[in-house]
Amino acid sequence: MEKERLQEFATRVTQSNRSELVVVIYEATLASIDEGKKFLEKGELDAAKNEIERAKGMIEELMCSLDMQYTISHYLRQLYIFAYHELCHGIAERKPELFDHASDILNGLLPSFQEVAKQDTSGPVMENTQQIYAGLTYGRGSLQETIAVGVSMNRGYQA
Repeated sequence: MEKERLQEFATRVTQSNRSELVVVIYEATLASIDEGKKFLEKGELDAAKNEIERAKGMIEELMCSLDMQYTISHYLRQLYIFAYHELCHGIAERKPELFDHASDILNGLLPSFQEVAKQDTSGPVMENTQQIYAGLTYGRGSLQETIAVGVSMNRGYQA
């Protein structure tokens, strides 16, 4: 995955609450699977393995974060295990179409987690991180995106 894309996911992680974090992991996993599939189709086996290993690691994280006291967690775990095995078989057998099975599962679950994240009003999981503010400014014939990292409320000098 490109450095910029990885940085985007890392930034989102620092600003996410628990529910949003699951959504970020899902989206990052799907991006890695997609990249791995493209690399395998091009015949770039090492790059494909790296992306699929990254996706498998994120699926493992999803499995480890399940709270098994709830029945739904048992069903999710089985889906994650299946997706994980499909990624393993796809890379071992060099069949990128097997990656689609894992992607289909995650794409099917993602909207539900996005809806939960919309309703979650808790604060970010990570504390003491830099706040990121983004906005657009426009002028005659131009539109500029502005991103400010770590902007404090006191922007002037302190005496």
